[in-house]
Amino acid sequence: MSDNGLKSRSRGRGGHAVAEPPVGIIGTGSCVPSTVVTCDEMDRALNARPGWTQRATGISERRSAPAETSLTDLAVEAGREALRAAGVSPDEVRTVIVATVSADPPVPAVAARVQDRLGATHAFAFDLNAACAGFIFALEVAQPLVGVDAERPFVLVIGADVWSRMTDPLDRQTWPLFGDGAGAVVLGPVEEGGFMAAELATNGALGDYAVGGFSPPLPGRAPGSTDHLYRMRGAEISELLFETLPKLVTTVTQRAGVTVADVDYLICHQANPKLVARCAEEAGFSADRNVSTGQVYGNTVGASVPLGIDMAVRDGRLRQGSLVLLAAFGAGMSWGGTLISWSNPGARLEER
Repeated sequence: MSDNGLKSRSRGRGGHAVAEPPVGIIGTGSCVPSTVVTCDEMDRALNARPGWTQRATGISERRSAPAETSLTDLAVEAGREALRAAGVSPDEVRTVIVATVSADPPVPAVAARVQDRLGATHAFAFDLNAACAGFIFALEVAQPLVGVDAERPFVLVIGADVWSRMTDPLDRQTWPLFGDGAGAVVLGPVEEGGFMAAELATNGALGDYAVGGFSPPLPGRAPGSTDHLYRMRGAEISELLFETLPKLVTTVTQRAGVTVADVDYLICHQANPKLVARCAEEAGFSADRNVSTGQVYGNTVGASVPLGIDMAVRDGRLRQGSLVLLAAFGAGMSWGGTLISWSNPGARLEER
């Protein structure tokens, strides 16, 4: 990156580099259902000893969307909050991306419904599915789209899931972990800072580690069958997380030319808050540098990372120049990380 904070992202006539402003997050928002499900309620439903759920997961409560609340409802409100925080009107948005694995119905895309309800009439919109890693993947897809249209330079990226509807209430491996919610960010040109480095990966050979999640029973199955619901191999996923997170952190920080000690905060997908805290420590992040939403929201799948970003913005932890590393792991198996030098909304690049 050059001294003026600009970097070359394209080439003009004659192959000469054209300096373009860096891309950063200029607004955040979130939305969670009002219904709170406590660990005591979970323990009773599972016929477990009092305190079992919290001891096993580190989750004290999570949110559950009532039947009348759709995934789109949550995504729209989170997107609206992010646009308001960024000072961006829906008419200035060129792209809407929703990272989700719980679209219901799957057609049309959740992003198309969000685009309509927000009034972002000039934006093209699409969903992205990389399970719990979807939001990180969406950020990487979104960055080259920022500033392509000078009149509408902004991209709205939303992570949203209502995974409580996709799990078996009798399955102790999955049901106690998941909650519902949505988080959103607006990407735009910034004066300095912004996205620095990233690493994305998928190993499809491990696809059977986490499967399912259809809301209605599959065709041909008995009405009471739960085969369509989400199942996961928790021990194998935990082992993969412990093996991969430290490597992911090292790769991303080295590419950015910084050390783990230079990074102010880690915002990691909350697969299991208790497990993630241990993995974060192994990767070099003490508890005060690990932004966790899992204790109060549970595992919100594609929403967990943007919910963490919005929480850290609201409580003042993320300030101009803060280095924050985002990381997530999801079914596929897929994982990704990205490092950002934080830019406050005031550092947004204004029209000259």
